[in-house]
Amino acid sequence: MRSIRIMAVFLILFVLIFCSKEAEYSQQIEMIEGVKVITNPDYPRDGVFQLDLEEDLSIGVEEGDERYMLNEPQDVKVTDDGTIFIMDWGDTCIKVYDSEGRYLRTVGREGVGPGEFSTPVYMDISADGRVFLMDGRNQRIVLFNTDGDYLGGFRVMGFHSKMRADERNRLYFQRQTRGEEVKVLNSWQELDVDTFVKRTDENGEGLFSFGPFLGEKDRIMRTETGTMSIGTSIRVTWDVDKAGYLYQGFNDEYAIHVFKPDGKKVLTFGREYTPVKNPRAKGRAGPQRYMPAFAPRWIFDEEGNLWIEIYTESEEKEEDEERQYEKEKPKPIAYDVFSPQGDYLKKVILPHRIYHFKNGKIYSITATEEGFRVVKRFKVKNWQPIKE
Repeated sequence: MRSIRIMAVFLILFVLIFCSKEAEYSQQIEMIEGVKVITNPDYPRDGVFQLDLEEDLSIGVEEGDERYMLNEPQDVKVTDDGTIFIMDWGDTCIKVYDSEGRYLRTVGREGVGPGEFSTPVYMDISADGRVFLMDGRNQRIVLFNTDGDYLGGFRVMGFHSKMRADERNRLYFQRQTRGEEVKVLNSWQELDVDTFVKRTDENGEGLFSFGPFLGEKDRIMRTETGTMSIGTSIRVTWDVDKAGYLYQGFNDEYAIHVFKPDGKKVLTFGREYTPVKNPRAKGRAGPQRYMPAFAPRWIFDEEGNLWIEIYTESEEKEEDEERQYEKEKPKPIAYDVFSPQGDYLKKVILPHRIYHFKNGKIYSITATEEGFRVVKRFKVKNWQPIKE
């Protein structure tokens, strides 16, 4: 009887502690026109962590066997069996290695014929192992199987950026248009940009459009002798999860909008945040006095959590154009991690940008002390809690 009372006391204490923790983390949740809107506090529910990584594979050599030389690797994807696909922009191909880093094959080559491409800008691998590559200059998407055999392709007229594939082999890519014509003037013009996310099947058919998503602008000066433009870090950003749900945000505010595959918005989430001063802005005349709410680099982990790269306070203190890549001390990368339900789970700081999650490991593209780029795979040794 006494043991039962003791267990009951412990149970009550557990519930009280759990509830107090939940009460401390107070989200604002409301329904607006049928959309669930979640605003998280500016601190994560589970805390801030430094990832302790252990390297267990490196691909890329500066000299020696040409099969292991990487010219300008831009992306890396991994299949379920651990086969590693590296999109090499500099060598205009995809280089393929097994799970132990042994060279298997090279896919594609430079050209305009079947199975060839000119400017590889984005790559993704479908659920059944097919490889999709966007050829920016030739404005087409090229399709291979994992053995490197050419399966076909289709045109995507106009300039497109970013590309993703969902588990149903549907492809998503971005298209932007300007609402106004660029005039010949001797002053800067600020033009509104409409951003659409297009979806097709694997053959380029069944076109569906999300958007337009508004807010992004181009700054352009067109004179009789030529055209100049200034990019902006205030932009529309998006990604797609395995089920084909589109996550989209405009980073002048911290809000992510989630759309079902039929285009219906069902969720908006974000967090409170304090803007970080832009080190590039020179006083009030600067193009942007504050950094965007988040960087345009998102990635989903294997549990479906969304990792959003963020700007940190350290960037406020940097010397902008004067800063060079620090080989001995690369700048740490910080991510906000949100659950698929919109909960701000944790903030994670690690020494390398994440390009892919697979089989519990992290894949990155890093620079060596000599300055050439390599692909590395890491195990997570420890989640070290830290206090900010």
